Amino acid sequence: MMANFARRFRSTLDSIVRLEFLEGKKDLLSVRLRWLVLSVCAIPVILNLFGVDFGLVNDSLNPYQISHLLEFESQRDFQDILRGRYVHAIFVSIGIAISFLTILLAFIDFRIKRELSTPILGVALFCSGLFNTFHLLVATRIISTEAQQFYFTAFTWFFCRIFNASILILGTGLFLVQSDAFRIESQKKARRFVLYISVIFILLTCLTITILFMSTEVPRVIYPYRNIARSYDLIPLFLYAISGLFILPKFYQKYPSIFSQTLIWSMIPAAATQLYMAFGSNELFDNAFNISHFLAAFTYFIPFLGLTMNYLQTHKNEQLVIGKLHVEVSDREHAEKTLSGVLFSSLSSIMAFSAKRNSQGAIMGFTWTLANPAVNSMFKWDYENLPGKNLSDIFPAAEKEGWISLFTRATESGEEMNQDYYSPFFKKWLLMICVKLEDGVAVTISDISKRKNAQQELMTAERLAVTGRISRTIAHEIRNPLTNINLSLDQLKSEFPSSDGQATAFMEIIRRNSERINQLISELLYSSKPAEIQLQAKSIQSLLDETIVLAADRLHLKSISLAKDYPETVILAELDPDKMKIAILNIIINAIEAMEANTGQLKIRIEKEPEHCLISISDNGCGIPEENIEHLFDPFFSGKQHGTGLGLAATQNIIRAHHGKIEVDSIANKGTTFKIWLPLKPA
Repeated sequence: MMANFARRFRSTLDSIVRLEFLEGKKDLLSVRLRWLVLSVCAIPVILNLFGVDFGLVNDSLNPYQISHLLEFESQRDFQDILRGRYVHAIFVSIGIAISFLTILLAFIDFRIKRELSTPILGVALFCSGLFNTFHLLVATRIISTEAQQFYFTAFTWFFCRIFNASILILGTGLFLVQSDAFRIESQKKARRFVLYISVIFILLTCLTITILFMSTEVPRVIYPYRNIARSYDLIPLFLYAISGLFILPKFYQKYPSIFSQTLIWSMIPAAATQLYMAFGSNELFDNAFNISHFLAAFTYFIPFLGLTMNYLQTHKNEQLVIGKLHVEVSDREHAEKTLSGVLFSSLSSIMAFSAKRNSQGAIMGFTWTLANPAVNSMFKWDYENLPGKNLSDIFPAAEKEGWISLFTRATESGEEMNQDYYSPFFKKWLLMICVKLEDGVAVTISDISKRKNAQQELMTAERLAVTGRISRTIAHEIRNPLTNINLSLDQLKSEFPSSDGQATAFMEIIRRNSERINQLISELLYSSKPAEIQLQAKSIQSLLDETIVLAADRLHLKSISLAKDYPETVILAELDPDKMKIAILNIIINAIEAMEANTGQLKIRIEKEPEHCLISISDNGCGIPEENIEHLFDPFFSGKQHGTGLGLAATQNIIRAHHGKIEVDSIANKGTTFKIWLPLKPA
């Protein structure tokens, strides 16, 4: 067992070395990509400097000729020809674009699955796209040939279809006639094999195009007055039928995949294209001609769709495998077998530690032996430099947050240990799974903050709902007697003379306490039900300034300094100014009360984020005990001697009604920071 694990550990270290090499290749790729982008942008400028002109129009046009040209263009027949050429160019261009994308996706699929047939057929479709490019350039008269004529478009179209069918037969036939031994041998030299076949196909394409380009005479391929106007198009139809009925099904049996299956299906629109051309089209750009070109473009789309689905299926399979590995990592023996496999692909942090023992054999700490890249994103630690480091040196709070004790129990008991807790150091909810690994532990740590926050949100909503029902009951039962007290007090005031000072004093006490009770009931109701808000566009800067004015007397009485850090650009948000002032004023008043007179410092900062505005209100007061922070927004919870515990509950209620978020950071005897995120006004 020890020897087996040692081999696996060395294999994992080799993987780390290979990963470093791959990271170096990524940097090299980045440099090459930058040079490629700069070169492509610079080439036109350089060629212009050397006199190469890419313009298709002369510097000066004869106005007389232009007027005659415009007059000729207004003729109906000429307009029909132009529209036909435009539609024809669109359909052919779509097919060309898809064929070029297909080869890119085919090589990506080859890089993932190492299946030789995919890039070869991708190159075949790419060569067919090159031939279509030649056909388009000739049809649009961008390039001219010696045999250039109106019906030369039909001739190049016929050769495009012949070439498309032939090269697909050649590409698939190449794999059908070879034995499995050839396939295994070719896999060893996959890149060289693909390169050779690609070069042969491209040279064959260029040779065919050159022969057509140099042709001085071409046969006529359209006979409008015959039953079959384009009899030549029956030849590609025959080839597509052979491919769809015999060759491609055999290829699918030998190389089953979504891509090879879609190649079979693509033969249906390919054959339909030829049927429309052979039996329906009598002239360039007529109904059947346009339909056939649309179907020809669709023929390219089906294999491209198959490659896309192939890639998505591969990705889905990879996700399923990764998910299963995460579930099975809780089993110790299976973790030993799969740790190196999931190490660099896992979204969870996976680490291995060895125990440090004293002379009596007691565990004194733990040292890293392995870590995966997810450690970087989750904890901001450089996973490559962790092996050999002490846990307590990198993470000083390891003892306080229970990591050392958890790892020790797992190491000594040999049992799996699970723990989920909130980490004040990282400000995240973490799920930790530990299994014994030699004289140490293998640890998987997942960030479950979203799930825990959602649970807390649900519990808070349920608690507010219960509190709301109780509050409404209390308010109803208290306000009725309170109303009677106020009415009786008004009656007493009218019966006692104002000169009776003692009676007036007692009635004032009754009135003041009655108003206090009514105010407490209002605050209770306000903090336990969703706030009703009236939204309007408001500057965050002006909102904070107006709120600070309301607390100016308190700041002055305690001689507290105020520092504001606002951005110069006005930040607008959709909010209820009056309600939001109440929410922010509660925080400011709490901050003032937490600070000592003459030494207090209140800092208010505004930051603009992509979709939110962050308001930070910081003080240097006594801070909030750690055990009180999670209950800070609970109704009736207060850390102050005479507090009601309703102010911050109402604040959170108002901010949530604005679809915002509030968080608290506090350090005892150093100060507290409240952070409020509010959505920005849509542009």
